[in-house]
Amino acid sequence: MNAQAILNKIEENAKDTAQKTLADAQAKAEELKAASREKIEGMHQTMLSQAERDAEALEQRMLRMAELDERKELLAKKRALMGEAFVLAGAKLSAMPAAEKRAFFQKKLLETAEGGETLVIGADKAEWFDEPFFAEANAALKKAGKTDGLSLAAEKRAGCEGFVLSMGGVEIRCTFGALLEEARGIQEQQAVEDLFGKP
Repeated sequence: MNAQAILNKIEENAKDTAQKTLADAQAKAEELKAASREKIEGMHQTMLSQAERDAEALEQRMLRMAELDERKELLAKKRALMGEAFVLAGAKLSAMPAAEKRAFFQKKLLETAEGGETLVIGADKAEWFDEPFFAEANAALKKAGKTDGLSLAAEKRAGCEGFVLSMGGVEIRCTFGALLEEARGIQEQQAVEDLFGKP
C-alpha cells in the first residue's frame, strides 16, 4: 500500500471519527436541551402552581379580613344601638314613681344583703327612701335568718340613684347606673360572642 493510500485512509478515518464525535456531541446537546426544557417547564409549572396557591391564600385572607371588618362594623352599630337603649332605660327607671322605686330597691336589698352591712343611700332622687323602708328591710332580713341587720350611713352618696352596701372596705352598688352597666356588659359580651364566637 502506498503512502498516499495510507494518508487517504487516515484522513477518511479522521473524518469518520470527527463526524461520529460531532453526531455524538449534537445528540448530547439535544439531550441537554431537552432536559433543560423539561427542567424549565417543571420549574415554570411549580412557579405557576405556587403563584396560584399564593393568590388563593391571599384571596382567602382578604375575604377573612373583609368579613372581620364587616363584623366589627356590625358590632359597633349594635353597641351604639345598645347605648341608646340603655340611656332610654336609665331615663325610664329614673322617672319611675317613688312607690315603684321603693318596691324595686327593697327587693334588691333583700336579694343582696347578708346582714351586718352599712346601707348608704344615693343622693339622687332619693324620695323613695324613708325610715319605714329601713325598718322593713331589717325586719325582712331578720325573718330570713340574717340576724345582724343593717346600719344606716349618716351621709347619702352623691352622684347615684339607689343604694350601696358597704362592709369591710367592700362595696356592692345597687344603683340604676350600676345595674344598667352590668346588664349592658352582659349584652355586649353576648353580641361579641354572636359575631366572633366564644373566646
